[in-house]
Amino acid sequence: MCGVEIPADKNVLVGIEGFEDAGVYKLTDEIAIVQTVDFFTPVVDDPYSFGQIAAANAFSDIYAMGAVPKTALNLVCFSPKQHGIDVLKEIIRGGIDKIREAGVSLLGGHSVDDPEIKYGLSVTGIVHPEKIMRNEGALPEDLLIVTKPLGTGILNTGLKGDALSPASIKRVTDVMASLNAGAAEAMRAVRTHAATDVTGFGLVGHLSEMIKEYIGAELFLQKLPYFEEAKGLAKAGFMPGGLYRNRDFYSRCVVGEPQGFFYDLIFDPQTSGGLLIAIHPDDLSKFEKRAADLGVSCWVIGRFVAEPKGKIVLK
Repeated sequence: MCGVEIPADKNVLVGIEGFEDAGVYKLTDEIAIVQTVDFFTPVVDDPYSFGQIAAANAFSDIYAMGAVPKTALNLVCFSPKQHGIDVLKEIIRGGIDKIREAGVSLLGGHSVDDPEIKYGLSVTGIVHPEKIMRNEGALPEDLLIVTKPLGTGILNTGLKGDALSPASIKRVTDVMASLNAGAAEAMRAVRTHAATDVTGFGLVGHLSEMIKEYIGAELFLQKLPYFEEAKGLAKAGFMPGGLYRNRDFYSRCVVGEPQGFFYDLIFDPQTSGGLLIAIHPDDLSKFEKRAADLGVSCWVIGRFVAEPKGKIVLK
């Protein structure tokens, strides 16, 4: 990593090599700890909602690995003199409420006096060493499922430009603040071969990590779930800078003619997005039923194919 040798340990089951969502360290033959850290600047104006979203986002890496989060540490960058202590209290309150909802224990944290607000969590979970879910491992004919609508990057850009209604702000905030706990439980109930969460690299970026160079994927553009407001906002020019960066980098993986809004959507950077899951096609009904019982939305948006390897074919 950057030319620096990383210490080796035989108990490291998942390290930094595979661009996985979290690291995994084996403690016993039946228990491994899963660790991640994530924090960012505010994506919404309301500090309580921001705290909830940042916490939910941090937990997603644990859920994507098939693990259960157990403990968390707060990470805070904040200037009380510049922003006021009441704002900090609301951010922390939002995070703690989401931590409580996840059934996780808050053990402490660390803060830095910084004029630019940042908040997030370091999270530790547990998983059986033989039940770790990685971002690769999908098989040809596996179905590709996503569990939250796309377009948060576009909507958050619209929010910054005062282009969203209060109802739209509430809806996107609620989705970003929702935990992926139910989605993770549903995927553990079926033959899931790979999983990750959809965040800053957009749908195509995270899907490319699932296929790498050993498999391909077909993406059903007309099946993609998205916030209805995103189409109008994109047309009006409310496009986040990350969308263009994702397109510049990941378009080499995409096969097919660009198709307007949907081509923008697949590169849109997501905040606290859903899980992206590869399941055996015969298990779809079981997954959908379990997801429905848990109140989790899900959409089949594609399938994995043997060829072309390393490519995402737009259908």
